[in-house]
Amino acid sequence: MVTLPPDFIAIKYPGYFWHSKEKKLYSMKVSGVLHPLSGPAKPNRFNYFIEGYTVSVKGRRRRLTMDYLTGLKAKDSVIPVEKV
Repeated sequence: MVTLPPDFIAIKYPGYFWHSKEKKLYSMKVSGVLHPLSGPAKPNRFNYFIEGYTVSVKGRRRRLTMDYLTGLKAKDSVIPVEKV
């Protein structure tokens, strides 16, 4: 069982966690260590004038807006385990 500190909230994409107090996005890789992502990106014409983070999900870029991230509520979640 994986237990995260209470300030971390799992987002809709596995492996990424929002720290509600620091207002930063973290990534958990295979090592099991949380690493902060750089950002958030400032709004500009290349990111459609959206402030937020860009993450990779199965090799595809996904944009997470600051509105979405700051609106997350803490709840219990399960980290999926892939069967080999």
